[in-house]
Amino acid sequence: MVSPDRRNVDSPSDWGKARRGANGWFRLAQSAFVLLCAETLFSLPYRSISLLRRPAFEAWIGALCVLAAIGVCFIFRQPVLRALGFLLRAPSVGNKAWLGFWLIVGLALRLVWALRFPLPLQSDNLVYYEVAARMAHGQASASVFNPPGLSLFLVPFFMVFGSHPWVTTLCAMLLFTATYLLTYAIASRIQGGLAARIAPMLVAVWPCYFPLAGVNSKETLLAALVPAALFFYLIASDSGTSPRGARIHWGYVIAAGLIMGFAALTQPAFLLFPMVIFGIEMLRGGGFLRAAGRTAVFSFAVLAAVLPWTYRNYLVLHRMVLISTNGGPVFYLANNPMADPFINSGYQEVGEVDLPQDEFAADKLGYKLAGDWILHHPGAFAALMVKKQVVYLGDDAMGVFETLKRDLSLSSTLYAPAKAISNLFWLALWAVLLLGFPLLFMVENWRLWYGVLFLPLLYEWVIESIFQGGARHHVPYVALIAVMVGMVLDLAVQPASKFRQVSPLP
Repeated sequence: MVSPDRRNVDSPSDWGKARRGANGWFRLAQSAFVLLCAETLFSLPYRSISLLRRPAFEAWIGALCVLAAIGVCFIFRQPVLRALGFLLRAPSVGNKAWLGFWLIVGLALRLVWALRFPLPLQSDNLVYYEVAARMAHGQASASVFNPPGLSLFLVPFFMVFGSHPWVTTLCAMLLFTATYLLTYAIASRIQGGLAARIAPMLVAVWPCYFPLAGVNSKETLLAALVPAALFFYLIASDSGTSPRGARIHWGYVIAAGLIMGFAALTQPAFLLFPMVIFGIEMLRGGGFLRAAGRTAVFSFAVLAAVLPWTYRNYLVLHRMVLISTNGGPVFYLANNPMADPFINSGYQEVGEVDLPQDEFAADKLGYKLAGDWILHHPGAFAALMVKKQVVYLGDDAMGVFETLKRDLSLSSTLYAPAKAISNLFWLALWAVLLLGFPLLFMVENWRLWYGVLFLPLLYEWVIESIFQGGARHHVPYVALIAVMVGMVLDLAVQPASKFRQVSPLP
């Protein structure tokens, strides 16, 4: 049991206040975890039933029934989780053989799916491809409406192999390999054991993730960049738990920030990710000044990755554009009197006011109109936030939608079961997390996994509550969710004698 540092208090009453305060933060962390799990488990059946054009009360009943069923399972959570853990328990083979097998399975799934369901690039995915092709031939784009990260990543591959759609599939395979290995690395450092085997296996077979290999989706790039940045930040300290006074490896902090900067170039919402780093540091202890200092270094590294593109925009366009100009329109379309996230899976093309054709004017006006509407309609804004959360959490079938449904004439008899499998997989993951949350909060390094694995999910949840998003934004976090699920199942099969419940005190 870890005790409060009595040197920092003046009297027994002060010590008691410190203990109660720390317990309060511990309960707050647990509550946030449980509430996000519960909201996800509610949103999935609610959203699925709503899409069938059923009345709202039927969606409510279905969602509450799912929560009730999981509540019954919670009573018997120990045998349920132990059975699942033993079922997925790896055979007595070495880690290299296990990792190699599931890496081959993951690559084979992606290759077979891409060959079986070839499709033309569409929408934003086509734009990223075309921009990369022009860049590879030395042509500067006069538009910066879309963020450039994925296009910049594709350019060197197009320069070597030529501008062909199959090159994007090759890149997706390479990115999956990186995500897969990073998942193993993070799970090994935080938990090890069965968690380090189950987590990469889940990433390899994730039904929403592997169909994206032939789509040229920016989410496949983010699925590698986000865990890469967090892994480098994780190893920046000498100690995995980062006690007070632990020496920091600034090179790793800078590397993490640079990687996150490239993620911001791919999805500008990651510009605010330093808030997560500050939360990680505050959780791990050491005080406000140390947390602020490390966050500042990380933030400068993020900007160092972004500013060359900003400078390029100034040279080409003769105006300051940090990354892209789609922020204003996206913000406005998500926050106006006509906004309804339940229509078209959260994406809308028109608002109450038509924005100018000029992308720079539209960007500026979009932020202004949305800000004014939120200021004068806080109640409607709050209701929209809840709807956005349901849309974000209530589906995990982007991969099969992109390859089997979007603008294609394939039989719906294939899409329906594929979507059902994807969403049942998503439901099972969050059910395991909800059933296993007591185990997760019993481990000594709960602050470490909570900061590195869960705070980024809370961050994205907040972003999705404000901007126009959708279920596709789960993909950048597949590694983090898989590691948490692996941790639960690893802890579930551990003998009780190996458990040492620790105090939530710092």
